[in-house]
Amino acid sequence: MGDVLKRISGASVQDDKFVIIRGLNERYNTAKMNGALLPSTEPDKKAFAFNIIPASLIDQVLIYKSMTPDLPADFAGGAIDITTKDFPNKRVSELSLSLGYQGNTTFRAFKKSTVTGKYDFTGYFDERRSLPAAYNHYKSDFSHQDDGIKMAVTEKFSNNFGFKKTANSLPDISIAYTGGDTRYTSSDKKFGYIYSLGYSASREVLTGSIKDYSIDKREIYNSSSTQYAYKYAHYALLNLSYAFNSRNRLLFKNIYNNQLTSELTQRAGANLSNEMPQPFISSASKANRDGLVQSVLQGIHDFKTSQQLNWNLSYARTYHYSPDETILTLNENALGGYERKLSNENSPAIQNAGRVYSSNLEQQFGGSLDYSYNFKMGDRSQLIKAGMNTYYRKKDVIVEALGYATLNAYGTTLPADPSDPYNLFTKENIEAFKVTVATIGNNSTDYLGKAWNTNGFIMLENKWLDNWTLKWGAKLSHYNQQLIPTSGKVIEKNNTDILPSAILTYRPGVKMNLRLAGSQSVNRPEFRELADYSLYDYSKDFIYRGNPNLTRSKITNLDFRYEFFPGAGEILSASVFYKHFKDPIEQINQGNGILNYQNADNAQLYGAEIEIRKKLDFLGNPFFNKWTFYGNATYVDGDIQLSGAKGKSLMQGQSPYLIGAGLSYTQGDLAFNLLYQKAGPRLAFRGQGDGQLNIYEKGRDVMDAQISYRLLKSKKLELKLSVKDLLAQSQDWYYKFDASTGNAGTGYNPKTDKITRQFNPARAFNLSIKYQF
Repeated sequence: MGDVLKRISGASVQDDKFVIIRGLNERYNTAKMNGALLPSTEPDKKAFAFNIIPASLIDQVLIYKSMTPDLPADFAGGAIDITTKDFPNKRVSELSLSLGYQGNTTFRAFKKSTVTGKYDFTGYFDERRSLPAAYNHYKSDFSHQDDGIKMAVTEKFSNNFGFKKTANSLPDISIAYTGGDTRYTSSDKKFGYIYSLGYSASREVLTGSIKDYSIDKREIYNSSSTQYAYKYAHYALLNLSYAFNSRNRLLFKNIYNNQLTSELTQRAGANLSNEMPQPFISSASKANRDGLVQSVLQGIHDFKTSQQLNWNLSYARTYHYSPDETILTLNENALGGYERKLSNENSPAIQNAGRVYSSNLEQQFGGSLDYSYNFKMGDRSQLIKAGMNTYYRKKDVIVEALGYATLNAYGTTLPADPSDPYNLFTKENIEAFKVTVATIGNNSTDYLGKAWNTNGFIMLENKWLDNWTLKWGAKLSHYNQQLIPTSGKVIEKNNTDILPSAILTYRPGVKMNLRLAGSQSVNRPEFRELADYSLYDYSKDFIYRGNPNLTRSKITNLDFRYEFFPGAGEILSASVFYKHFKDPIEQINQGNGILNYQNADNAQLYGAEIEIRKKLDFLGNPFFNKWTFYGNATYVDGDIQLSGAKGKSLMQGQSPYLIGAGLSYTQGDLAFNLLYQKAGPRLAFRGQGDGQLNIYEKGRDVMDAQISYRLLKSKKLELKLSVKDLLAQSQDWYYKFDASTGNAGTGYNPKTDKITRQFNPARAFNLSIKYQF
């Protein structure tokens, strides 16, 4: 699904899954599937990972950039509406097999954590990574137990901080089967079904580096890393549809996706902040199981020709389980070996030696009902539509962060075995150095999140004269959000907003539109953004914290668009837009590797975008008759006021420009596509506080290609070769030391700027074979 969205004007896709529309941070988008709102798939931010939805099962994708009352209230970039298939127009029976090659991984050496699950290949965990039962027994009062019990319980934890070598990586593999049909029980009654099952296994090796600098550009930290990850995923889809007659349909649509990812990261470098450099090595491992379940029951009822009633009931569930993330850093000592200094049990640090057990489960219950009535005013058709929708979210979060410490009041130092340095917390060392695990309060949390959103709307579509249409109305949106910690103060947000919107369309001809749109929308904080605890991200070496004082943002949107349709499947369009944000939520760099959230006072964005999709048959050569060119470009500028200070700067996460282009060729059984995308350098994190620097992310040129061919006399066999990220440019984050140049100077300047994080993706080749039975 991520590949499909790359072809949308004004949209770009990050990490093959997150959608950026008009350069705005992914938090400003919302997504629906089969009429029901999709929850965030990410445990620590508002975003949906579209790569979990198989593109072959999609019937329709619509992206709305202009607000109407019947759309979700919580968007300023775009609302993405996905519909999966229901009534197949012919019998479906397809089996596909794919093999993938990754440049840094396939046929090369691979490493794993010393503890892996025997059921990992199924996508599920076994008990090997579970929190020990002995710790659970004493958990509520562990710090008050005697020393013998503390050390005995510590010995029960797996000593899995190291790694083991395994067989070289084989090609990635995925297999899927899709079946379906439509059966007619009478002339106007029919039953449709479509189902799909898929499984995949893959490996990936990524290299990177992390550096840090003082305000005077002095390097104070330098490291390089290699990450080894293996993934096992499977999905299932089942859609059942029944038409009672030509006017009444009942749809029951279900999708399930589950993925287990296990990562091992090894890092080596030096801390350069002191007079003498301090070399170190570190190792971290974690395993996640992430998934989505959604079920939607829909009813579509046409009463005569002028009225329609639509309703749905939905349930969605997302989860993120990480049963045992481990981190161990060893410093080089004066003898050239390695050691780990442990503090007493009152001040352990997760970055030095620790492990985290976390569970993040969100459930969403929803329902909607809307009624449309078509009537005539004079001889012109009019429409009135009214309805309501509601959803209830429940989020259960448990994070248990433990650090290794010593029962000695003044700390201790554990020497590492030169032949196996990460094998540090053996039974012998635990007893000799009085080692214990201890809860890290700032990194641990346990809370229940609840949110109830109820919306009512009314919308009219009025046509007058021959060429003018006005779609207008308003939404009343009430949102109550509570974050209830096990101990501490309950955080509650309560807002009721009236959100008007209008779209005026003028059609001077059958091939041309002029459209003026205005609306108000909101953007609300996520539970994680409100939860005041620290999360350490080892891969990027950042600490994320929440802010319970965040408030919802309100956005005013204006948009003017011109569209011309030269022929079937062709478009030429241009638009300008303006957005004003009151209290936008920004993720800020507070220094010392800490990222937090803060409401800015206000911000404004203004920009323009153009799009072209045109067949090349106008060139006059028969060779070009089968070629189609596609291109789009978006430019954005603006300013923001934060903590009373106004400056010429884009919002956090905002790219100043987006470029997309594609070229496709279709001739009989042969098809070819080439796609290019680039998002301009974006402000990843805004520097706040004395001397803190803005962190930007470089723009990357991304190019994908695909060629397919149908074989056999029946054309039932299809071969497809795809290449992703053909240029494989590095992902770079950099400090912008000269912050006075405004939006035009956000690009990387090698003379003055310093790269602080760099990650190196690899080209990926995929060969798939699909056969239709």
